[in-house]
Amino acid sequence: MNRRKSGAGRRRLAHLLVDRFGPAVWHAVIERMGSTPEAEEAFVEIMLAVWKRVGPRADVSRLRDQVRNALAALGISLAQEPESAAVAAEAESSETEEGALEETGLPDEVLPDLPRGLRNLALQRLRAQIAYEEAEVRRTGSTMPRVAAAALSVVGFALVGYGAWGERSSPPGQPTNAHHASAAPIVGEGLPVAVQAVFDITGQPFDLAHLAFASGEIVTGSLSLGPQGDGIELSAYAFHGLGLMGHPRWTADVTLVPPNAQGGSSWLLRSWSLASTGGWAVVTVNWTESGLRSVASETDVYAVPMAGGHASLLTKISLMDGGEIVTAAGSGAFAWQTAPDAGGAAAASPVHLAPIVTQAGAAALGPSETVQVDGLLINPHLTAAGLVCQGTTLHPAPSGAWVCIAPTGQETVYEGIAGAADGSVVEGDHGVIYAVTSESAPSGQTLEMRALHAAGSDEPAFRLDAPVSAWSADGSYIAYVQNSGGRMYLVVARAD
Repeated sequence: MNRRKSGAGRRRLAHLLVDRFGPAVWHAVIERMGSTPEAEEAFVEIMLAVWKRVGPRADVSRLRDQVRNALAALGISLAQEPESAAVAAEAESSETEEGALEETGLPDEVLPDLPRGLRNLALQRLRAQIAYEEAEVRRTGSTMPRVAAAALSVVGFALVGYGAWGERSSPPGQPTNAHHASAAPIVGEGLPVAVQAVFDITGQPFDLAHLAFASGEIVTGSLSLGPQGDGIELSAYAFHGLGLMGHPRWTADVTLVPPNAQGGSSWLLRSWSLASTGGWAVVTVNWTESGLRSVASETDVYAVPMAGGHASLLTKISLMDGGEIVTAAGSGAFAWQTAPDAGGAAAASPVHLAPIVTQAGAAALGPSETVQVDGLLINPHLTAAGLVCQGTTLHPAPSGAWVCIAPTGQETVYEGIAGAADGSVVEGDHGVIYAVTSESAPSGQTLEMRALHAAGSDEPAFRLDAPVSAWSADGSYIAYVQNSGGRMYLVVARAD
């Protein structure tokens, strides 16, 4: 039995598959379809279908036969097949040198007869599929990711729809190195992350500011304002390879109940947020009261199980004389702090920190602890190491720096991304905390990550090798939107 290859080894095998067999497959496709955009899409889908059948159990000594059998299931026969000895030798070399296969981009080598753009497009699709397979192994513990049994049949029907196996759908001679609708984004290149899923969100209204993540799924939030009452709807979608979001795995509704108005005043929904903490999706709703005499604030906090279920009210935080409320969720807990208008930041309360527990089948806050700080927290995040923020309103951190506040109240200042005045933090699988921010790029903006570190230490900064149009972070996850081939993709990645 073949041992399972590492991620680098599987990416190397994908390169081998495209470079050795891609030219012959492309030749077979254009014989039937001509050099058309539809032919390019068909080629990419064929290579993806072959990978799904061959990749999980590839045997380097039988790679040619395995690829040939997979193609035969699609009705494709190769006029010229590569020498199996050469293929096996290169594949075996890739296995023995896995330690040196940390790839930062697509190799420059391109074999004849396969356009560079098309080759890279196929490799990007295969890389996205590999990322999904690796995520499934981590999520399920299985060494055999689930593969759609009808994948090859779907591709066959797609080719028939294109007129692939009889009539040419458009004249030959059209350019073959342009990106079309099937183009995939460059996923995760340059960042210390593992891509979990890539969703095609072209034409879909998508609120990147309200996302939460759990193992194996993404939770989206949307505000619904209706005559029968207002609410927030949560929808959970399973991670998968490149594709559409499809039908949600579960949905849940959080009914919004304004506080009781007094003296002819009314309550307005000021803002709301969504975050993940442990096995819960936490919804925080901020209200403002507009009255004749004063402006007051209240925050309602709800928790919904990440496995699906009913929303539970965790707590109500009120400032009857007005003021500001700061909250944070993470590492299975919830934190909050208040500052009344009368005293301002100097009168800010201690930070209250409480775990989220289950009581009588519903979510509730456990016993809370307090952490003394001087001022109101700026941009707080709750991690396993403690509260991470950009200082307080009385003592803001220097630009690019972050402050970690332990439960004992001890504060440690760390360097993040030099010059970054805002941004977020994410927690890696091994406890490393990364600062994340957007940076200028030639074609817009991109993402930069850097592990928090002591001043003077040499910690590298990482940049995404592609522009993004929007991004957000939650817990250990980063989500960003890329435009590629005229389509929009949501890439979900987990910090290493």
